[in-house]
Amino acid sequence: MNKTIKLSVLRILAVAALVTAPVCLSAQELEFTVHADPVISWMGSNESEYRGEGAKAGFDIGLNVLHFFADNYAISSGLSFLSAGGRQSTDEEHTIVFTNFNEQLDPGTEVRYNIHYLNIPAGIRLQPDQVGYLTYFTDLGFDIRMRIKSTIDVPALDIRHENARNEVYGLNAGWHIGIGIEYELAIDASIVAGLGYAQDFFDITKDLEDASQLDDRSGIRMVKIRLGFKF
Repeated sequence: MNKTIKLSVLRILAVAALVTAPVCLSAQELEFTVHADPVISWMGSNESEYRGEGAKAGFDIGLNVLHFFADNYAISSGLSFLSAGGRQSTDEEHTIVFTNFNEQLDPGTEVRYNIHYLNIPAGIRLQPDQVGYLTYFTDLGFDIRMRIKSTIDVPALDIRHENARNEVYGLNAGWHIGIGIEYELAIDASIVAGLGYAQDFFDITKDLEDASQLDDRSGIRMVKIRLGFKF
């Protein structure tokens, strides 16, 4: 299992290197955006036995890099720290496997997932010509997420911030789409604001057969409010 994880990490890093290589080769065409985005995330499942219990507030902080290969088109990439998760329950009794102990949960017990990722986006940015001080843009692409930390809360049992490494996969991927606007300042920089949506491709929760857990695919969905400074 460890060998498989290491190979997956190497593949991810190789993809990230291929995506960012054009950026490094043409530094004169780079634009950078430092962003601190509020995030609202929730969980959805493909099985009716699982129910979403509400959203969770989080953040996405990092650096976005644009490499323009034409007047109105750019490759977008970067690196960020993403905090997301969700609240979920199931209609059946099941077991949560923590690092040091297991806990049997009754049907309907709410479980809160808190996950911190290293997020690597890669996409295409489209923008028309600047109008006055304003530039509008659309960004569409994919994300690779590597888990940094994951914890679980079970409020009904007074369980707080327990290590969820056994319950959450270390790697995931998803897609994103966003729209926004830039306001040019007099200092050769811009203020950036926008709105985006992102969603996982794969299951984030492990379905442990020896722990009486239902087989499903639960993913995170999130809305991001882009707040940034471009230079």
